[in-house]
Amino acid sequence: MRHGRYQTCVLLFVLGVAQTAFAQITKQAETYDLTLEDCLASTLTQNPEIRQWQIDVERAAGSRLVYRSRALPQLAAQTQDGLRGGRLYPPAGLFSIVAAQFSQPLLDTGVPPTLRRGRLEVILAQQTLNRSITDRLHEARLVFLQALYFRDLIAIYEELNQRLQANVHSEQQRLDVGTGSEAALKSAKVQQLNLKGDLANLQGYYYSSVCRIAALCGSDPGQGTNGSWQLRLPKPVGPLRYEPVSVDLARESMYAREHRADLKLLQALVDATAADKQTVRAQYLPTVSLVASGLFIPENLLVSKQTSIVPGQDPRTSELDAGVALSWRIIDNGQVIGASHELAATQQAYEIMLHKLEQNIPRELATVAGSLQSADARRDAFLKSAESAEENLRLIEAQVTLGEATQFDFLKAQSNLLSVRAGLADATYSHEAARAELDHATGRYLQYITADAP
Repeated sequence: MRHGRYQTCVLLFVLGVAQTAFAQITKQAETYDLTLEDCLASTLTQNPEIRQWQIDVERAAGSRLVYRSRALPQLAAQTQDGLRGGRLYPPAGLFSIVAAQFSQPLLDTGVPPTLRRGRLEVILAQQTLNRSITDRLHEARLVFLQALYFRDLIAIYEELNQRLQANVHSEQQRLDVGTGSEAALKSAKVQQLNLKGDLANLQGYYYSSVCRIAALCGSDPGQGTNGSWQLRLPKPVGPLRYEPVSVDLARESMYAREHRADLKLLQALVDATAADKQTVRAQYLPTVSLVASGLFIPENLLVSKQTSIVPGQDPRTSELDAGVALSWRIIDNGQVIGASHELAATQQAYEIMLHKLEQNIPRELATVAGSLQSADARRDAFLKSAESAEENLRLIEAQVTLGEATQFDFLKAQSNLLSVRAGLADATYSHEAARAELDHATGRYLQYITADAP
């Protein structure tokens, strides 16, 4: 008996602490309404990870210029300026010596794959951004659905808690008038305590989901409206809607192969590695370039004043040369072939990963389709149970009015109806979560990218 009382006291203490913390959060937090559409829009534009990958797309544009530079003409110039004076170097004054070099590739088999690699650099960054957008939007959608689910369960449990509290009062009144028992009163209190424990857990899950939503949307939960520190959290609004969907595995598999960002990213990696391999192998072939160089030295500079050994010789040292340069690497001790084999192995690894993902698409979609069917079956069963529970509640209510049933019977009928509603909410959430998985498996989250998005 003492052990049971001790457990009851501990449970009451824990529930009191949980309810106090929940009340403090509810009182201090500033909330703002947030719909699912606004949540996805904020995630797309303000999520830190997505914004980081958007910056990486800009970096890729600069890398593309670096790859293109191999095919563009190269011009370099060097100048030496100074001041000359004294008897040894007459006349005194400023001087400048200018040297310039020009080079333009004429025949280089590595130029085409290099240009292709530059274009693929941008594609890689864009597909990485698309994959990040897909993952973060999917996570935001699931967490938002969880928050709506926990919110609905909290409302059901609070209503059920009121019923159990009424049952406790009823048992207490019956005990006071001598028609009840201590056992019945304790049983009613234990039922309410168990429900309060579940309710406290649901409230914790709800606020964890809300905090995760704020992080995904890129909002600062400690920033108030007036600029001062204040707990500010989103409040998910809107119903937990049920939208039926049918899955055509063949059509959805084809759509996924054409639109999934992870598949396109792997294909871009395969193409980029192939371009790198061709660029490396091109070093075995000769390259031909148009070259020119010039050197200008002022005539009044001492170094240009030379004694003419042959009559009519031009003593000036300024010159301009132009021609064609040929280079051909014959022996490199395996440097080129080793790098080529390494890139070939990397390309094969990407191809294997891509092949596995493509093969897994039908199985992944079949699993999602099974989850949808299971959720639909559960929801239909709970809908039928809800009709029976509502009919039973109306019947018990009529019997209570006629004195043929007790208030406890009415409470049991109400609790049964609320339990069925909780199961219906769970089946609806499972269906919508599976529908979100279907959009993720087929790559439909990229439809949220508008023309104004980077």
